[in-house]
Amino acid sequence: MRADAVRNRAKIVEAAKAAFGERGLETQMEDVAKRACVGVGTLYRHFPTKDALVHALILDKFERMAEVAQAALEGDDDPWEAFAGVLRAGAEQQAGDRALVQVLAAQPQETMRAVAEQETKLGERMAELLARAQRAGVVREDAEPDDVPLVMCGLAAVMQSRRNWERYLQLALDGFRAPGAKLPG
Repeated sequence: MRADAVRNRAKIVEAAKAAFGERGLETQMEDVAKRACVGVGTLYRHFPTKDALVHALILDKFERMAEVAQAALEGDDDPWEAFAGVLRAGAEQQAGDRALVQVLAAQPQETMRAVAEQETKLGERMAELLARAQRAGVVREDAEPDDVPLVMCGLAAVMQSRRNWERYLQLALDGFRAPGAKLPG
């Protein structure tokens, strides 16, 4: 891409983050273009549909969370704190982004897992954090990597209902703690 196209794309993404973060999926493409100070045609050249733009924003969020997970893996934190800290960071990211909450609450968990696993290393890194915490005996043995995105999508639904998400995050974290009662299936 030409330098001006790269700049325009970056302006669009930043404007979209702010607009979708504030207004959620009700945000119109024209609003994003105006906020980015680019023409609507420029926006559509970079993102042919609103879904494409939202996908790019979600991918950006997951990439940032993958970086947080990688830092936790590289750190010398207690395995429980590393695992729980990444979940807390993900929850805080959701709390500040209305569109992310709407997408996570509305999209099938399989779709979100596919993005996290195929387009970023988030799923792989969370599975590694989970396994490390299980080996340390601080996370229940029967917790599975698929439990993590389900919990985060459920937390998004709590946020969308305007309930105290921090309460439900703590309940979820307590559910991951070892030893825990035997889980069905």
